[in-house]
Amino acid sequence: MSQTMNLLEEIASGDDIGNDCLRFDMHLHSCYSSDSAVPVPTIVKCFERTGILPLVCDHNTLTGSIKVYDAICSAYLDIPCILAEEIMTADGEIIGLFLEEEIPPYLSADETLDRIQDQEAISIVPHPFCSYRSSALSFYALDRIIDRVDIIEGFNARVIDDRDNLDARKFAARHKKPVSAGSDAHTPLELGRTWLTTKPFSTPQELMRELPNAEVHYHHIHPSIHLVTRVVKAGRKMGFFSPS
Repeated sequence: MSQTMNLLEEIASGDDIGNDCLRFDMHLHSCYSSDSAVPVPTIVKCFERTGILPLVCDHNTLTGSIKVYDAICSAYLDIPCILAEEIMTADGEIIGLFLEEEIPPYLSADETLDRIQDQEAISIVPHPFCSYRSSALSFYALDRIIDRVDIIEGFNARVIDDRDNLDARKFAARHKKPVSAGSDAHTPLELGRTWLTTKPFSTPQELMRELPNAEVHYHHIHPSIHLVTRVVKAGRKMGFFSPS
């Protein structure tokens, strides 16, 4: 029997998803982010168990994303290879998806968008109104670049105050931008809790067409998860949770 299989056939027997739908968590991290403790095999196993396609957005690197999709695409047919990176710009974080090459950090938001667009990829502004994280894109930069941004993250499961997500969705609606949803998982227990359900897609253009009609399944994680992240970061400095 062939080792490869069609994902849509594999999950079509599920109760709440059919062979014309795809689940998609549009923001999570692997252990190739310095503040994450999620091994690549754990992400792949979650995908196999739930059918939720993971958008791995590690900080300033494509390595985790490449390793996850190498594993998924070698075992499943008809899965789009969506390489992503959460890039720290000089103005705050921007996600690029459908990337082909890694984008270096600390460029301006404008130059980062230039490089995303040069690859015919898609940009997401993650957690734009998060009152907890200093890494969020600055309001000034967001206002300056909004016409060039493709997607606003409207559901981030890790925001401490869920009103920050509401502000993001209101902002997206004012500017006629579609919204994404992501677990922003940095630990295994966060996986498989937040996703979008869309029609299948394989290109940036198809995703942008389907996203406005996507259904959101959102689970707000308890704010204490940020304490776990601090432990992970400290552990990483001591050599624990490393990719190797």
